[in-house]
Amino acid sequence: MDAPPDTEKNAEFIEFSSQYAQVGIDVPRVIFSDLARGFLCLTDLGSQSLLPLAENDSIYWYRKALRTLPLLAKVTVNDDTARYNAAFFELELTLFKDWFCQQFLDISMSDIESYSLAPCLDWLVKSATMQPQVATHRDFHGRNIMVRDTQSLAVIDFQDTVIGPLTYDVISLLKDCYFKLDNETQQQLLRESYALYQDSLSLAMTFDEYRQYADLMGLQRHLKVCGIFSRLHLRDNKSHYLNDLPLVVDYIMQVCNHYPELKQLQTFFEKMILPTLPKRIEQCLP
Repeated sequence: MDAPPDTEKNAEFIEFSSQYAQVGIDVPRVIFSDLARGFLCLTDLGSQSLLPLAENDSIYWYRKALRTLPLLAKVTVNDDTARYNAAFFELELTLFKDWFCQQFLDISMSDIESYSLAPCLDWLVKSATMQPQVATHRDFHGRNIMVRDTQSLAVIDFQDTVIGPLTYDVISLLKDCYFKLDNETQQQLLRESYALYQDSLSLAMTFDEYRQYADLMGLQRHLKVCGIFSRLHLRDNKSHYLNDLPLVVDYIMQVCNHYPELKQLQTFFEKMILPTLPKRIEQCLP
């Protein structure tokens, strides 16, 4: 792996490679590293990710992936500053306003502010910080889960692991920005994830409370992703991510439609975003 030390978290990658392995998660093992020059020699996990396999048998593969999460929750994070907090979540939500609303869709800040979104966004942040906090991969989805020997799973891209909300990784998987599960399967797997965490962590919450935590966590994440995909297009010329924005916005609307507390955010999307987003995406893609 050629990972320039000025831009990549190589020390964190090495540390978490060890920490993940200690709890029983298969990951690339570091055979040799030269941190000064940014070179690492790793064991090869092959090229088969979970995502394309899930298209034909989503229940089977997603169940296997879910079994990884109680182990992942127990990964040791030694850096006391590596944790989600309210300020971190609020900073992520500025990506939605700045890059998606203003820079990509050309919505003025005064128009954004006229919809009084603060109570909705504050509720998301409060929900994220109130739930149990565990080790969190932050990008746990089908492209970052490798399938070895046609059966066993391994996890990659774990260098950004922090202490964060319990439901962050499970909703990242079940509401994958690159693959949509049907609603019945998604809810069934969410209930199964609750049972797995219940056995492993003895959760002091009902499934309905867990589901609400997951819904609101997914919404916060997907608002952030709207900003990230827009930034990848505008700043980095990686416009193919725009193809995935409609699914991300669909996830957002599903949650907004379910909770009356999110009425203002729902109205903002219905009035300011849904009418213009498809045309804007079409203009930007070849």
